Amino acid sequence: VQGDWSSDVCSSDLAVAYLDLDGFKPVNDQHGHEVGDQLLVTLSQRMKASLRESDTLARIGGDEFVALLVDIGERRDCELLLSRLLQAAATPVRVDGALLQLSASIGVTLFYNHQQSVDELLQRADLAMYQSKAAGRNTLRFFDPVMQAAASARAVLEIDLRHALQHQEFMLHY
Repeated sequence: VQGDWSSDVCSSDLAVAYLDLDGFKPVNDQHGHEVGDQLLVTLSQRMKASLRESDTLARIGGDEFVALLVDIGERRDCELLLSRLLQAAATPVRVDGALLQLSASIGVTLFYNHQQSVDELLQRADLAMYQSKAAGRNTLRFFDPVMQAAASARAVLEIDLRHALQHQEFMLHY
């Protein structure tokens, strides 16, 4: 688990976890949408059961979920809770005779102050989730401001490259 923790104690009452199932599209492609839907129902029930009663799990589309974790205490408590969520997503499921196993990539951000909007929290958790996927999937990453800077730099580079291409500013040397 990587990310920006200034100490072992989480100074937040709320964590937002953005979860994307790894390998879900091939299940739909190979077994059909009905099997995929049954798999989603089973996994969502398992993931919800892995959380505490006070936490919330919501499917936001396709194979993406958001978990709101309240009353977060020490870092290890937060990590243990999220590890249970990863384990619930990775436990094999039998659907229509097929044994299916996925994993999940989770990005997490913490609510530190009241200046953060819901959109900002979701964006940060989403950035961290993509870092989790890049790290090999079936893992979690906590948001770090460096992630935001890297994403912004990539966006600027993409804009600059498109501009240069449109204005024929590239020159081939060999």
